[in-house]
Amino acid sequence: MFKRDVTILLLLVVISLSFGCLDRTREKEGDWDGCVIGMYPENGNETLPSADEQEINDFEKIIGHKIGSVVWFPTWDDEFPTKSCEMLYKRGIIPHLTWELFWPSKDPNNTRQTGPNGYEGFNDVLAGKYDEYIDRFARDAKAFDQRVLIRFLHEFNGNWYVWSGNKNGNVEGGPEKVVAVWKYVVDRFKKIGADNVKWLWVPHGPSTDLSTEAWNDVSNYWPGDAYVDWIGLDGYNFYPQDPWGGARPLRDFDNCFRDLYDSCAVLGKQPMMIAEFGTGEFQSGNFNKAAWVRDAFTKIKTEYPRLKIFTWFNINKELDWRVNSSPEALSTFRTAMQDPYFIGSPYKQ
Repeated sequence: MFKRDVTILLLLVVISLSFGCLDRTREKEGDWDGCVIGMYPENGNETLPSADEQEINDFEKIIGHKIGSVVWFPTWDDEFPTKSCEMLYKRGIIPHLTWELFWPSKDPNNTRQTGPNGYEGFNDVLAGKYDEYIDRFARDAKAFDQRVLIRFLHEFNGNWYVWSGNKNGNVEGGPEKVVAVWKYVVDRFKKIGADNVKWLWVPHGPSTDLSTEAWNDVSNYWPGDAYVDWIGLDGYNFYPQDPWGGARPLRDFDNCFRDLYDSCAVLGKQPMMIAEFGTGEFQSGNFNKAAWVRDAFTKIKTEYPRLKIFTWFNINKELDWRVNSSPEALSTFRTAMQDPYFIGSPYKQ
């Protein structure tokens, strides 16, 4: 009898450990060696909601490496993308949802003006108008039952989004309003028990469209350790001007991220990632994209140890950010990805 009981106990332990290994939501965030390769597909907002894998396959083929994270941009018109997340999970890829707080059905270009009380979308959320929607999204995310990153209110320290501190009072309580909305939504997810959702808090790096006044310091937007699972950074090298005619300085990787990385690193011990970045393909003195790419990935490996995911914005949009905007850029990117430091799926199999 004793031997049988011991055998049963050992069997239960093995089964428990096996399920523990399969439950990817229990793995510590960022607990892997190296930095995960992530990307935004050029047509991601159209292809990923239908669980189309073609752009992922194409990207992996051109860079000669598997990827481990994919971002796209659902809005508050959308339901939780279960089908897409399941498709990515089967490939070992972490879904990264940039959940944009606006409604394209009402405001297709996300340009609605804010009034004296800031963004009405914020006010409506805090007043409980969207509780049913938030809770449904959270329940569906919980049912997915695997890790999913949600980047909410991203680039809140810029002046271009209606959910920014700049458009919600700026020096008169703008950051506090952003934090209040962040906490309100996260609390509703926590109440439902959607612990597989990992909250990604992401300011933007230096920009001519970003106030450097003290009220807009990133620390003023920090909601606290209990509300953040990942710290992210966004930044781009625009040059010599943006598509709207504004002059833009030439920025190397450190100029995009060094100060922001250091400022965010002291806020919490969470793992960090680059949630969006890239450089355009252009001519300027001795600048070339291949050299920029080489420097970026050398720096990520050697000088930014807390970065555990990077997300390349692989689209020809404001500028041609794609890794294959030129043969030289692509060759350099492919070479960088051959370093074992850059990995595909981070999941423990």
